[in-house]
Amino acid sequence: MKPLSREQYETWLKTAEVLEQDGHGVKVLRLADGTFLKLFRRKSWFSKTVLFPPAKRFAANAVKLEKLGIPCPKVIQLYKLKKPYRSVVHYLPLEGETLRKMAESNRGSLATSLIKRLADFIRELHDHGVYFRSLHLGNIVLTPQGRLGLIDISDMQCTGKTLSARLRRRNMEHLFRYTKEWDQQSREQIVSLLKGQSGKNNSAAIQEQKKPTA
Repeated sequence: MKPLSREQYETWLKTAEVLEQDGHGVKVLRLADGTFLKLFRRKSWFSKTVLFPPAKRFAANAVKLEKLGIPCPKVIQLYKLKKPYRSVVHYLPLEGETLRKMAESNRGSLATSLIKRLADFIRELHDHGVYFRSLHLGNIVLTPQGRLGLIDISDMQCTGKTLSARLRRRNMEHLFRYTKEWDQQSREQIVSLLKGQSGKNNSAAIQEQKKPTA
């Protein structure tokens, strides 16, 4: 990871658009050239993130997803910012629109055909061994080429083998955790998504799976 001087960061910040921030500061910037900076704070000195910070996980996962043929952001450089400490990833964003935005623009619902494609995509992730704790409609992008891809990929594991029924079920729980995203989806669409996850390694994962309630 390259050192990022406070001067360089402040220069970028002057012309950047803040896309995300919280009480601890800026989290995501869109720079003037259209590339993104994502900043990760250190939550604890007694965490594995000290040795393998989130920016490095983001970059490693991008490499793994690219090898699997799954669209994702392209990493340009990794940085380390001091005072306050941040691990930083500079990347080219994945072009397209998130499924969350697509649903919002369609009165909160997704087309049945897109739900079916989402089911196929999640099955592909599971078969490739991708376990994503931040799996939700805001992190799944429909690209201009008509493919589905992933963003915000630091919170992910690429296991290298097909996921077990337990981890497939966990992925689905993460997806449905954002209950408001599914309020406007018909029961048939959700059942279609769940059926799309059935298979020899996943029949147990969808047993008793129901539409969550707020």
